[in-house]
Amino acid sequence: MFDMSHLTELSAALEQSVIDKDVEKIQLLCEENDGFIRSIRPLSTPKDNERIKHFILIHQSAIQFIRDVHAEMQKQLYQTNKTRKSVNKYKGVKNAE
Repeated sequence: MFDMSHLTELSAALEQSVIDKDVEKIQLLCEENDGFIRSIRPLSTPKDNERIKHFILIHQSAIQFIRDVHAEMQKQLYQTNKTRKSVNKYKGVKNAE
């Protein structure tokens, strides 16, 4: 039997984490509940299906937020590496007088 109360609790926790922009909490919730999330299937009652749709929307926004954070981190890492290479190019300048 599908645990609708667990879905409701997970939805609330995930939604709050997205609002707070808490990357670690989002990743932890998704990692700990991966099996449960993958087991979600449409149900016979429209009310339950609405809850599932709500969770899916929250989960998609969490995934998009994590992707955006990852892209920003990659960009910053690239800039750091680029800066280091530029600094190394002019290494001899600091010893020149």
